[in-house]
Amino acid sequence: MLLRFLRVFALLVIVALLVIAAPPGLVVAQSGTSSPEADGSGEPNSAEPQAGDRSLTTRLSFYNNGDSGDGNPFLDESLTVVEPVFIFDHQVTDAFGYAIDIHYDYVSSASIDRLSDFPEQSGASADNYIGTKLSGRWNLSDGWKAGGSFSVSGEYDYKSIGFGGNISRPVAGQDATIGLSIHGYFDDLSIIRYNGEQDGNEARTSVSTTASWYQVLTPDLHGSFGVTATFQDGFLSTPYNAVVIEDPLAPPNPNLDNNALGFETAEVLPDARVRTAFFGRVRGFVSTGRAWELGGRIYSDDWGITSFSFEPRWYQTVIESKLDAMVRYRFYSQTAADDYGEHFFVPEQFMTQDSDLAELNSNTIGGRLIWHLDDGDHISLGLDHVLRSDGLDQILATCSWEHSF
Repeated sequence: MLLRFLRVFALLVIVALLVIAAPPGLVVAQSGTSSPEADGSGEPNSAEPQAGDRSLTTRLSFYNNGDSGDGNPFLDESLTVVEPVFIFDHQVTDAFGYAIDIHYDYVSSASIDRLSDFPEQSGASADNYIGTKLSGRWNLSDGWKAGGSFSVSGEYDYKSIGFGGNISRPVAGQDATIGLSIHGYFDDLSIIRYNGEQDGNEARTSVSTTASWYQVLTPDLHGSFGVTATFQDGFLSTPYNAVVIEDPLAPPNPNLDNNALGFETAEVLPDARVRTAFFGRVRGFVSTGRAWELGGRIYSDDWGITSFSFEPRWYQTVIESKLDAMVRYRFYSQTAADDYGEHFFVPEQFMTQDSDLAELNSNTIGGRLIWHLDDGDHISLGLDHVLRSDGLDQILATCSWEHSF
């Protein structure tokens, strides 16, 4: 599996470097157009920051999924997350800028409540997760851009260190931008099982690389396209997830939602995973204050999951210079992991009943409103409602305020 990932990674690097190094004349683009600047992911930025620009963004996010009982038939999978975020951004010079991101998550779930019933885990009614990231960006010569980041985060049973870097350059007379990025996370997990027992510590490594392309197609149409390859190695199971081995001769189990006949054992999943995703997004200008966007993504991994998503968006200025809106719809479909099963009757080498690894479809309807209070203050409200085929419907709400000074 490692060899497969290294081949994919090497191919992405070679292709990206060949295009980055290619002279502009090797890429054909529409003449008479110019592209917005793009970051390392290939996504265009709305405006280029100027030396001395500073901003402070505060954001509060709320996530909740209930459990109607159509997912895991044995356990409640409800979850609630409240996350405040603070981001300070400073463009120090024309050539250098940095950002500091501090975030905190309050996580409450049925599985955490369940752990609090065990004396050794008393008080574990919620997870308190905190993290921070420092990132820098550099404008180099001839349109080259580079960026890097370092992050640390953790909670009482999890610690993580992350590194990242990206590089991009314009090609084809500023009509396109090619980018390459790589990110790595090194995690240490305290293994706390579904029954409150502690089972030592395990490590997990995740490395992801993305090659991306931003292209002006016509004066009124532009798009971004790319591929991401990710390799994970180490402990990839969810420590507190259990699998129920059903036994018609066993007494009713009071720890299960439906008093099923059987016993619980720990979820076991492979210790390596290779993931690949191809993505694209095209945006078109309609008239002043109106634009459409169409995005999609195809994903596959060696755990047996393949997925497809399709997302149209509409952007509309409601009040000129004061209020902008975006509405979106997203369809998502995935197959089940090879090791997923709704029912197990004998222990197997690998097994999970995690609903996120099952076959499912979802439909998301949502949108965002942005108020421009003045040149330096903006308020944004977002709301999405996700309807999943397994009944684990979700609500995501965000409220943010950005102050530039």
